[in-house]
Amino acid sequence: MKDLLKIRRIAKAKKPTFLKQDAHRLAKLSEQWRQPKGQHSKIRKKLRSYRRQPSMGFSSPAAVRGLTREGFKLIVINTVSELEGVKTPIVIGSNVGKRKRVEIINKCKENKIEVSNIKDANAYVKNIEDAMKEKKESIKKRLDKRAKKEEEKKKEKEAKDSKDKKKEVNVDEEKKKLEESKKKILEKKD
Repeated sequence: MKDLLKIRRIAKAKKPTFLKQDAHRLAKLSEQWRQPKGQHSKIRKKLRSYRRQPSMGFSSPAAVRGLTREGFKLIVINTVSELEGVKTPIVIGSNVGKRKRVEIINKCKENKIEVSNIKDANAYVKNIEDAMKEKKESIKKRLDKRAKKEEEKKKEKEAKDSKDKKKEVNVDEEKKKLEESKKKILEKKD
């Protein structure tokens, strides 16, 4: 196995980067390899001094194809329960959220399992936890601000209502005074 991994490492070091035909000329063409299909294409005809095409000679030995540099087969983990009985290095799935990702990393630390797609697990976890704290604080601030606004609106409404009531009371008192004065005037006339 180690010999095959060594052979693969040497072969991959010699392997050229396979680019799409004319990718260096036109910006709109991606560099990802596509088989040339043109009738007069020099690359398709495999002429000398033209770009190389992928072929079986560049492939790694079948026994070690898809393995890591250490010779382990990577296991994609999406939940914490999938970690049971795993001893080899793992890869956390791309569709796993931050909270579950932190749980998986902590479980891996406990079981001393390597996570291949994260370089420094401690720093990664710390960054995520800091971001989550910051988010919680911003949400709390937003809710507090909203609550303050609602309180201010209530106070303004109450103040307005109390002013209206006072005005009504004043108007009622004035009406009563007018009626009393009218009664007095009428009584005097009699």
